[in-house]
Amino acid sequence: MGRAAWLFGGIFGGVGALFALVGFAMIFNDLAFASSAERTTGTVIRNIRSSDSDGVNYKPVVEFLDQAGTRREFASSMSTSWIAYSEGEAVDILYDPASPDRASIDSAMDRFAFPGVFAAMGSLFAAIGGGVILWRVRRIQTVARLFHEGQRISAKFAGCALDTSIKINGRSPYRVLAQARHPATGMLASFRSDPIWLDLSRELEGQEVPVLIDPSDPDAHYVDLTQWVHESEFV
Repeated sequence: MGRAAWLFGGIFGGVGALFALVGFAMIFNDLAFASSAERTTGTVIRNIRSSDSDGVNYKPVVEFLDQAGTRREFASSMSTSWIAYSEGEAVDILYDPASPDRASIDSAMDRFAFPGVFAAMGSLFAAIGGGVILWRVRRIQTVARLFHEGQRISAKFAGCALDTSIKINGRSPYRVLAQARHPATGMLASFRSDPIWLDLSRELEGQEVPVLIDPSDPDAHYVDLTQWVHESEFV
């Protein structure tokens, strides 16, 4: 039940976790590099201009002297749509004393912007995917509890409606709607099925639909469609 939810959660969670892992690994590598790097001041000697489908970008080229007095230059790994550093501007830099060509501008933007985006977006995707999986697990547990401990009632079929809040590959699933008096409250209550890929309007017209409820929790219910819907048709 709910294969699409498992698939969505697994893909989002897996890809998100991978992106987050890459982003945090880049941050940790940068911190390790910074802990043993030499610090000095360099000068921006020019900005490399490039263009792509997203527009024009600029990347500063920095010149500095290493410990041996050798003049070095490097291009920043970070490019922006604006000129972040003017020619002739002094900037703090970090470089590897064992390999001076390995250098970077010592600023939050240059060091952490790119890996930070990876880590933040990956964490967000992982949280969304994990949330979907957690919701699915809890729903399965609730349904299992209702089948084991819940009270079965009959509810009058009230319709089959598209749930446009869910879209998968451009399609929205259906939900079966039913009404009955809730034994716990004596009030007329509405019940909504889990999402399915079938429109059961014709099959259920004028029929009673079984609903499993928790007498102590009016909101906990499960519309049991197993006699009409195969497991593969649940979203």
